[in-house]
Amino acid sequence: SNVTLAQEKKAEDPKTLAQAELNALEAADINLDSTLKDGLYMLLVYKHDALIKATTDKERNHVYETIKSKIEGSFSPEQLKKLKSNKKLYENLIK
Repeated sequence: SNVTLAQEKKAEDPKTLAQAELNALEAADINLDSTLKDGLYMLLVYKHDALIKATTDKERNHVYETIKSKIEGSFSPEQLKKLKSNKKLYENLIK
């Protein structure tokens, strides 16, 4: 049905995906101040946008590397340790 298609389309929207990832971070009890939260949101929107446009593995891998370094540079060592201990969440953020 059309509803399913519309829902799938919405699910792929970079802003929706970015917000879901932010929610997952907060649910994992990783404290984000509003500045970090805004920065991460923009970064995650960029990630999903770039992945939609990427056509080769090389391009996708470049996006993953960029995101990984930016995320690792955004968090405090404590936050990063907590994030990396949640392997599934961490992998989801950087991929």
